[in-house]
Amino acid sequence: MGKPTFAFVPRRLSGAVLLACLLAASSSALAQRMVAAADVLPGGALAARTDLLAPSGAPESLQALLARALEQDPQLQVSNALLGVTEERRAQARSRLAPVFSVQGSRGKSQEINFGKNVSGTTDQSSMALRWNLFNGGNDVAEFKGSTKDVAAAQQDVRRAREEIGERIGDAYAEILRHEELLPYSLERMKEAKRLLAQVQKANDLGKLADVDARQAQAAYLDAEVAHGQLLADLRAARDRMIVITGSELRPTVPVKLAPNLLAADAPMGSAGIVAAAQLRADAAQQRVVPWLSTISPRVDLEYSKLLSNRTIPATDPTELHGWQVTARWDLPLGGENQARRAEGLKRAEAAKAEADRVLRTVQSELATLPPRMRHSEEAIQQLDQQIAQYDELVRVGDLQFQAGRRSLTQLVQLFDSRFVAQQRRAEERLKLLTSRLRYLALRGDFLAAMGLSPD
Repeated sequence: MGKPTFAFVPRRLSGAVLLACLLAASSSALAQRMVAAADVLPGGALAARTDLLAPSGAPESLQALLARALEQDPQLQVSNALLGVTEERRAQARSRLAPVFSVQGSRGKSQEINFGKNVSGTTDQSSMALRWNLFNGGNDVAEFKGSTKDVAAAQQDVRRAREEIGERIGDAYAEILRHEELLPYSLERMKEAKRLLAQVQKANDLGKLADVDARQAQAAYLDAEVAHGQLLADLRAARDRMIVITGSELRPTVPVKLAPNLLAADAPMGSAGIVAAAQLRADAAQQRVVPWLSTISPRVDLEYSKLLSNRTIPATDPTELHGWQVTARWDLPLGGENQARRAEGLKRAEAAKAEADRVLRTVQSELATLPPRMRHSEEAIQQLDQQIAQYDELVRVGDLQFQAGRRSLTQLVQLFDSRFVAQQRRAEERLKLLTSRLRYLALRGDFLAAMGLSPD
């Protein structure tokens, strides 16, 4: 019986020594982690990273940023260039309605036999002519009317490009605002986690709190540190994206303010560029459809000519000094080309009208969903403001109760985390509300007016 007892005692002693070594190692690692953590607290390396991310210069509103960066966007430059192309096409169509002036000159030499004699001839003649197509079945008039509508549609495409660019920049601006709103709350969370970690470590050294509490405080601090690092990375990415989108330097942001009268449900609604452009293109296609009688109508031309000079030797034929004539010519392809061309115009007009209806319905359907979403975000922000105020009080009271031993560390950490989650949700709802308002204004055709920008 003595041997088993003797053998058992060393095992208990060795287990106790091993447990003591593990606890000492854990305490040492925890202390080292606290020292390393100080490098990323405000005032340390993390604070320096925050300073590096901060843009320089005077604060710039979204309206001022759009006024500065909009004209540099390649999408707008493409739309302006295409508008110029459309205007030149209209000039070509208008030119077909005007007469054509031409000048002709001829000069040469010839050797002829006239009544058995060799005659050397010289040709030296010049003339001018004015030709005017009076009627060609209405095709030129239809093309001119259609090209005029095309120019109006291209102008709306320019407006559409300005709206899309502005909305894209506005969304990126709102994303930056969301991250910047969360930044002070994240820093405050890290500060509180650091203070709690130091407090728990001190209590653990005095034997008032268990090692598991120290590890939980360390885990809470690490969670706050990781979340703050992710927030900084997201903020840097959002700012870099804005620099790429605008093609210019980024300045400090300010909250976006929109005129309440433009967001009212009973506010006069304009027409978005995308809708107006589609409707004008449908009108252009309809203008190009000629009447059925034009497929069998003649082409009528007026021509006036005048001889400017004639030094032809010898002068053998009568020479016309000036004259005019009207000609009518029927071109009737037996394969039905004229009728097929008119049928093609009808189908193009039908397709353009259907496309305009599709665009209008798409815009109207999205417009119908935005007001309820905006109202929900407004209500959610108010509720989250109240919730965060309640969490502020709960955190204050919970901290006092924890110091008095009436609340556990787990409960206090949960309060810190719950408050930060509510702050994140509020920032998300503000982002949703702002982007929904910008989209609402764009679909109603009021975005450029809200930003103080000209539509063209």
